[in-house]
Amino acid sequence: MDTNVAEEQVRSRRAGPRRPGWTTADWWRSPVSPIYLAGLVLSLGRGAWFTCWAMFFIRSVGLTPAQFGFGVTAAGIVGMVVGGPLGYLSDRIGSREVLVGIGVVQGAAIFSYTFIHDFWLILLATCLVTAGERSAPGIRIAAISGLTTGEERLSSISTARVVMQVGTVVGALVGGFVLSLDTRTGYATLLGIYGALHVFCALLLAFRLPHVTSLADRKVKRRTLVLRDRPFLVITGLNGVLALNWGMVDPGIPLWISHHTHAPLWIWAVVVGISAGGTVLFQNRFSRWGATVSAAAKLGMWSGIALAASCVVFAFSHDGAGLLVVGVLILATLVYLVGELLFVGSGFGLSVGLTPEGAHGEYQGVFGTGQAAAMMLAPGIMTLLLVEWSVAGWFVLAAVYLLGGFGTLFAGRWALRDRERELETTA
Repeated sequence: MDTNVAEEQVRSRRAGPRRPGWTTADWWRSPVSPIYLAGLVLSLGRGAWFTCWAMFFIRSVGLTPAQFGFGVTAAGIVGMVVGGPLGYLSDRIGSREVLVGIGVVQGAAIFSYTFIHDFWLILLATCLVTAGERSAPGIRIAAISGLTTGEERLSSISTARVVMQVGTVVGALVGGFVLSLDTRTGYATLLGIYGALHVFCALLLAFRLPHVTSLADRKVKRRTLVLRDRPFLVITGLNGVLALNWGMVDPGIPLWISHHTHAPLWIWAVVVGISAGGTVLFQNRFSRWGATVSAAAKLGMWSGIALAASCVVFAFSHDGAGLLVVGVLILATLVYLVGELLFVGSGFGLSVGLTPEGAHGEYQGVFGTGQAAAMMLAPGIMTLLLVEWSVAGWFVLAAVYLLGGFGTLFAGRWALRDRERELETTA
């Protein structure tokens, strides 16, 4: 054995186990650490708010279920459409500046819920909040991409998602407590805190996050690039197909459990816990496997296969009862978790790896539209497939995932060939 290697192993053993990055001061002093902190704080509020927002609007504000459903759908469409333009704006003037603006607008819109009662004003506020929710993740990725390079870039993006997942889970517990109170005072207090968190995080980013070099700084004027990038647009659509897996967890699986099994309803909490815990523990590792476009495209394929396999296992729980159905549902959830982790890792690797430098905002903004469309359509799709079509619906959903997975592999290869031709043309 080489002497230097042996000495390094001895020093590693003496040093003991390596500390997690988030426990070190250097980790929190990195340029992207304000994004981690802001993401954690906002996800706490988001997890709490979205646990009880339906009951707030229906029971406290007095909206009808039809008004609530229309408002959520309309806001989802707005959120899907604005991602690209806001992403391009972040490239134009700076991702930090756009994130700060989004935070202030969202905070004001959330505060307004406590005193407005007119349906159309509520709809306007909801559209503003949802537009921020849908566009901010892509702009955060653009900011991270502008402040990092190489392997650090993908690792930082993955870490930001893990941090936010932790906050969402904890926030959901808080939201459950507020929901149990079911009082106007409780909802108003939560809204006040959530709105204040947005303003706090906007100030945090304004003063702590470094400015990301923009097109204006470089005095560059150009049209949008992503709308002419056909392979990337196809990948965006296919990623949206795979993103339906998030709609499987909520509302798909609880609908399936309540309509087609005799399993206890608390098993859904176990499903959510496995998904959230698995993301926190393993997402960074899975994301590293998609460090190149080629590898990320393969992750997309394997994601589709794993998600399809989970659908088949879920189908076996039909009309089941007792410990057997609980075991089947847990096994299916574990298979689903692998598919979800692969899906997220694939999306990070493809969306970042295929983006030209200086265009991260518009590319991430457009990439997010596929996922936004999936989340908007998922409740209707899951209700049709898993409630109305029963077992057959699971096999249809499995076929959809396979289409998305293998399509991602071929579209990724197409994108690589397209970029190789561009390099040859400019050489």
